[in-house]
Amino acid sequence: MHGEEQRLRDVPLLGLDLGSRAAVGEFDAELMQKLERHLADEQVILEEYRALAESTDEAVRYIAQLILDDEQRHHRVLTEMLNQFRTSVWLAEQSPHVPWFTRSSDRAALKASVHRLRGFERRDLRELRRLKRRFRFLRRDSLDGVLVHALIIDTRKHLLYLRTLNRLARR
Repeated sequence: MHGEEQRLRDVPLLGLDLGSRAAVGEFDAELMQKLERHLADEQVILEEYRALAESTDEAVRYIAQLILDDEQRHHRVLTEMLNQFRTSVWLAEQSPHVPWFTRSSDRAALKASVHRLRGFERRDLRELRRLKRRFRFLRRDSLDGVLVHALIIDTRKHLLYLRTLNRLARR
């Protein structure tokens, strides 16, 4: 037996009993195992951020709450990814889960909407970059520059999602 295959058999999957594990392909088993481990590890991180979010220091509390909101969304997305694979492996609906790509029911409307939204997000990105430069002089005393930088990162993420929707509109 190969080392990788032995390792997968030696580490039990949280959601699978031993009888059903034999039907799970190596790729699915490994992905599910990694997602389950990541979710378990993240639970510890969430508790730490919750504690920070209760700080008596207002700035610490504010930043910790922003991070906690992101981490909770990450946890939800990872759970939905895990449920996507559980649904495929068990052939039983696990909700909520990340959907697989299908053909858009109205590709023309989706394409037009994505085009408009990408334009908006690109303008927003330019404005945020200008705003970030304006806040440079406050960086020692204010969270504003860091927050604008985080908004820039979010806007880039929105553009990534929109590129994905654009690909879906072309299917």
